Amino acid sequence: SLLPVLYLSLELPKQIVNNVLSKSHAPLSLLGYDLTATQHLAVLSGVFLLAITLNGVGKYLLNVLKGRLAERCLRRLRLLIYCRWRKQAGHLRKSELPQILGQEAEPIGGFAADLVALPVTQGGTLLTILLFMFIQDPILGAAALTILPLQLFLLPFLQRIVNRLSRERIQEMRRLTRGLTEQLNPAQDQLRDVRRTAASLRHLEAIRRRIHRVKFFAKALNNFLTALTPFMFYSLGGYFVLEERISLGALIAVLAAHKDFSAPLKELFRFYQQLEDTRIRYKEILGFLLEQQQADLKPAVKC
Repeated sequence: SLLPVLYLSLELPKQIVNNVLSKSHAPLSLLGYDLTATQHLAVLSGVFLLAITLNGVGKYLLNVLKGRLAERCLRRLRLLIYCRWRKQAGHLRKSELPQILGQEAEPIGGFAADLVALPVTQGGTLLTILLFMFIQDPILGAAALTILPLQLFLLPFLQRIVNRLSRERIQEMRRLTRGLTEQLNPAQDQLRDVRRTAASLRHLEAIRRRIHRVKFFAKALNNFLTALTPFMFYSLGGYFVLEERISLGALIAVLAAHKDFSAPLKELFRFYQQLEDTRIRYKEILGFLLEQQQADLKPAVKC
């Protein structure tokens, strides 16, 4: 229901520029009354305000429902991990359980709400804006897609690097947690514990700095590629306006639509990054539970 409202919010600015603000204003008849240019402007502006209000209210309600679903999934996931761990004989690797229930499980539960809602809403928004661009002018609509193949090639490549580093970070964080728990034993060598903890913290810092470099580079690259499309709109679209192929209102509407076009595109790329991060975390949690199960089976095999 948000998509028709979105299309209306894109169409109304063009109608205001072309049919109200232009010199060749045509009188509008509404319910048997002929409206002046000022009244026509007031009607279209009121409808535009209603459209953006409905769009904002709809997004708010959707986010509230997503938050409720995310918290419920997170609670059930934590309970499932805890019950599975309790069933294992001996309850091995107790020190890692709080981190898994907290830091590692929380992104998975939060992502559950976006798994279906975000691709549907943002993908639908992207297609609606793209349809609007093609209706204004097919060439301008095609110009909006020229950079997309390059983005689809480069960003997943950089994401694979982040995935590998994220896997290393999770494993190192678990080793740090396990080492800190072992230091509770006063019989341990304190100097060795301090050195081992400091080395682990240095390794974590190095991994996180590498993750930040790759992530920020991917973000900067995506922003640069996205900024190239308005250059085509100003040059090619300006030429079309001078040749009277399209109206000035249509060009302004396409420029405004592209500003909205980049937002869902970034959200979809962010969704892909979160999907990969969640997949890595889920595999690590599953590996933890499987290691517990294999450890319980070893005595039975020896017998």
